[in-house]
Amino acid sequence: MDQEEPYLSPDEVRRALDRLSRADIVRLSLLARNWLRGLPRRSPDDLVNEAIERILSSRRPWPCDLDRVAFINGVMRSIADQWRKENHREPLSEDHASKIVEGCTIEPDHEINDMVAKMRRSIAEDELARQMFEHLLVDRDRDEIQSAIGVDATGFDTVRRRMFRHLKAAFASGWKI
Repeated sequence: MDQEEPYLSPDEVRRALDRLSRADIVRLSLLARNWLRGLPRRSPDDLVNEAIERILSSRRPWPCDLDRVAFINGVMRSIADQWRKENHREPLSEDHASKIVEGCTIEPDHEINDMVAKMRRSIAEDELARQMFEHLLVDRDRDEIQSAIGVDATGFDTVRRRMFRHLKAAFASGWKI
């Protein structure tokens, strides 16, 4: 007796995904919206794409006996559950750790961290501006920055102006997170 493989091969997975109809895709999108209730920063498209990516990469093997929509729905449910657990993880001690500096307690400021992250994203495309920003964050002086990023005084001023233009563009509507 010839025993069948319990999972689809990568080629069979691709063919099965290619056979998804528009109705199947709409159904998956609606199911994804349902699974994402309570996860405001995620979109149904993200969930569908993540499920398909995991299936195509064989991180989620596809049992031979499961229907396309049913299997993808189960993968999406699992991913949404994982995302939900990540959102509700127990806070790490570093998240709430206060630092004591010279007798003063300093509480972590998550708004500042979010602001710095947004600033980094706004200058990510400009390598010199990003390097300058990182050096400014750790309070390096002009000479140290010039030496570290390999520019002279004129180059320093040029990069600084360019960095500020990127930041002004990113925060044109105000300094909001």
